[in-house]
Amino acid sequence: MSNRLEKLEIFHLSLPFRAKFSHAAAQRNSTETVVVAAHLADGTIGYGEGLPRAYVTGETVESVINNITNTFAPMLQRLEPAGFTHLIDFADQLPAFDSQNRVINVARCAVELALLDAYAKYFNNDLTCLTGWIGHPAFSGPPSIDTIRVSGVLDTDNPEKIARRLKIMRFFGLRDFKIKLGSTHDHDNLTIVHRKLQKAIEQGKATLRADANGAWDIDAALNMARALPHYGVCCLEQPLAPTDFDHQRTISDLTDIPIMADESLVTLDQARELAQNDLVDYFNIRISKNGGLLPSLRLVTIAHKYNRKYQLGAMVGESGILAAAGRKFLEIVPNTAFTEICYATLLLQKDIVKPNMRFGFAGKLRKLPPPGLGIRVDRAKISAFLACPAGQIQFT
Repeated sequence: MSNRLEKLEIFHLSLPFRAKFSHAAAQRNSTETVVVAAHLADGTIGYGEGLPRAYVTGETVESVINNITNTFAPMLQRLEPAGFTHLIDFADQLPAFDSQNRVINVARCAVELALLDAYAKYFNNDLTCLTGWIGHPAFSGPPSIDTIRVSGVLDTDNPEKIARRLKIMRFFGLRDFKIKLGSTHDHDNLTIVHRKLQKAIEQGKATLRADANGAWDIDAALNMARALPHYGVCCLEQPLAPTDFDHQRTISDLTDIPIMADESLVTLDQARELAQNDLVDYFNIRISKNGGLLPSLRLVTIAHKYNRKYQLGAMVGESGILAAAGRKFLEIVPNTAFTEICYATLLLQKDIVKPNMRFGFAGKLRKLPPPGLGIRVDRAKISAFLACPAGQIQFT
């Protein structure tokens, strides 16, 4: 039967958290996300998700829905690929910018993942075949998912809560940690975490990273960057605002701590600029932020070319759809330094997919079965968390 793309459904979901999550850029009790369902003529359905954060890509829920409707939908008319390779070629050409040259990565991600999931199901393909399609030496090693462990992320809450959360995470066997900075509690929080982790860090059994989410000016960033190694911190993420290009070189030249780019790493051109000019040591790749699975894999090739390290991060509050895409990334990509995906119902009150996408003891992740993303989306859960009526685009 025909695999013609018949319609898209667009869902704006509000997913409540179990507890508030805070960092320098935001405080959240829930997440607003956009899910896309791609329906093929034979009844196959694929799902994608994009999670907008205005301070990251400039996108909002409204702009994402608008771009899916007005930028991407016209490109999908009469989509009927002859094979999965043809579909990948098509998806790879989806734009990262709108007609006004504004980034539309989150909208692109939702559409791309839905198409990849639907057509991988139709053609009975595992998304790990993307390794061969890209054909780059960056993907020649064993996949990261076999050895990587999910990091424990500590927010900018008060020191007592930080201590309790760290104790729970250590009890659960986590070994890699990231602490959010940019609050009045920074040094107290760092002191507590360092005291708890110092011995394990010195023995090579734990790591600690710090993330400022662009909260500091150059003076604060320099002071903290110089202090952090004394707390056992091995990497500092996004110390400056992503628009503060003038001081990026200063941080790189005047401090020894490795720097990771996040909010300043949205497009492939930004990745090349940061790497070519030796401004950062790590890329924080986030599938929604960076436009989907294919652009995220492209970022790995850039990191490989310029000898940069990379981690797979996550937008806080991702549903199991983006978590599944993250697992597929780790099934494809070797040498991922850290990951922060698959918090699922450890953070969300309820998820919208099965199986449960939570990471296991010690942060371990299991591979997902083919075809597609390897998940089942619960339509009743989607209906339960709708923030507004669903949209529908029918293709003739």
